[in-house]
Amino acid sequence: MSRPHEACSWIGRATSAVRPLVVGRIGSRPIATSCCIALAALLTACGGTTRRASTPHGETTTTAAIMGPRIERLVVADRGTISMVARGGCLATVNSSEGEAGGHDELRVRCPKPERMKAWFEGADRVAASLALEPAKEDEDDDIKLPAAKLLTSSGKALRVAKPADVEKLAAEVRALSAELASAEEVSPGPASSDGWEMLHVMGPAHVVFAGTPARGVFEARVSTNGQYMCEFITNVGDGPMRATKSGYISPATASRAIDVVLGPFNAASADEKSKTTYAAGTKGGAERRSNAVSTAAVFERFAEVQDALGDACLPELEAPSGSQIGL
Repeated sequence: MSRPHEACSWIGRATSAVRPLVVGRIGSRPIATSCCIALAALLTACGGTTRRASTPHGETTTTAAIMGPRIERLVVADRGTISMVARGGCLATVNSSEGEAGGHDELRVRCPKPERMKAWFEGADRVAASLALEPAKEDEDDDIKLPAAKLLTSSGKALRVAKPADVEKLAAEVRALSAELASAEEVSPGPASSDGWEMLHVMGPAHVVFAGTPARGVFEARVSTNGQYMCEFITNVGDGPMRATKSGYISPATASRAIDVVLGPFNAASADEKSKTTYAAGTKGGAERRSNAVSTAAVFERFAEVQDALGDACLPELEAPSGSQIGL
């Protein structure tokens, strides 16, 4: 069993503590499981290769200081939420909640600059060095008590954090990192590209295959010439909405080149054009200008250039806007 998949088996337990996640199914699996599989796929893509190894059995307690191989992934689960942090990669969180209007699921993937994640894991390693750990069993997910935490090591071992106080220590570290990254998530214009652009902004209907299931919704993305990006996809699953976001950084040079290509056919909208909810926009001189109806479609056709630059981020494919969507 791959370790990201094993960690994902926690999502059913963590989220079902809030509500039965049967709002949409892939085969016989609840939609929240698909959210977690997508989370694992994203972390695998940005956090290194997946290792395969048998899970050790037994109740021997050890500590991170003597367990040998370093921590590669840290998983923390609580009621309605599960977070996974990958060394050299990203922090991903799945939240599930229930309201009067139905359920709501959210997947957030935040990928800081490599040096920030390296520093965070150095701190996490120090915290984990004194923790009491036990080998995790393959069949323990049905009996797990929340909150809970697992460490996945570079040798493929899965270790469970034995003491509730230690679980809270790790959870606090993950919460602090999440809050820090969220506070810096807003994308701002960067230096002017060769064509004078500072940021690209698109919004419109889109579709994607999410964890094996086709989904349609609204996609919005901002990419700056400084390399920072933020993508959001909102869709409906079963009885409620699901929001998936990803933020991070790519090379500024790569971002600038991609933005220039995508905005090549850009023509600004005239003052009398109607306000649109489907559009492409570019920023020059600190001011955002939206495209006219014709060039919106042309920019959307080229957006794949940015998606190629971002790799596994911003995957939804923008759909050619109709006349009603672009204000005609």
